[in-house]
Amino acid sequence: MKIQAVFFDIGGTIHVQDATPEQDVRYASLVHELLEEHGIEAGTPHDLLQKIDCGAKKYKKYVEEHLVELPGEQIWTEYMLPGVPGLEPISEQLSFLFDRCRKQITPRKGLHEMLETLQAQGYQLGVISNIMSRTFVPRILEEYGIAEYFQTLTLSSECGIRKPRREIFDLALKEAGVDRQAACYVGDTISRDVRGARWAEWPLMIQIDNPRTYHKDQAFRDAGFEPDVRIQNLMEIIPILQDDHKKRYHLT
Repeated sequence: MKIQAVFFDIGGTIHVQDATPEQDVRYASLVHELLEEHGIEAGTPHDLLQKIDCGAKKYKKYVEEHLVELPGEQIWTEYMLPGVPGLEPISEQLSFLFDRCRKQITPRKGLHEMLETLQAQGYQLGVISNIMSRTFVPRILEEYGIAEYFQTLTLSSECGIRKPRREIFDLALKEAGVDRQAACYVGDTISRDVRGARWAEWPLMIQIDNPRTYHKDQAFRDAGFEPDVRIQNLMEIIPILQDDHKKRYHLT
């Protein structure tokens, strides 16, 4: 069966993320301003950053053990800023700030051209993303000017399931109306993306190189989870899909 749909990870794949001291200051200031606007006292921006970093580590440990995404209200009241009153009504705003501003993000080169080419060639495009915020992915796609290319967005913040669980890949197929054997996934990590696509039994898994996430995959190297193809840039996806089509139909 010909590949009909290509699904993408966001962080590390559509864009790359870098932690910088300058971004730390900006993020902490934005959170502090948001809390002040709602009459919430939680310390200085520096204090907030330390509390959130500590909470984020605890939450990361929890979700990696259970492979679920908790509701935003629970994330912020139980993990990120426990004991701070009044966070529930602004939990989505806090989650968006965390996903959008905690690190400096840069879209990968060739993003627009790659998506435009795939759309012109008739591929259905979607997203499968582990993300706290319900609004970050649609907003960042709008910010990049690429929202029009994607038919479906399958987000852990909406379904409560995180990669690499097979169920989130199955849900993406159901939402897109695509057969498993016609699906391709593009992601950057072994731990979430390659393992997930393999457990979901998708026929084509493309891993894009991202040195920023090497440390996350250390425990999964040589564990039997391999992509079908490794790439360095997004434009390589186009000939890979063409080659895959030729191999499936024995074309020359």
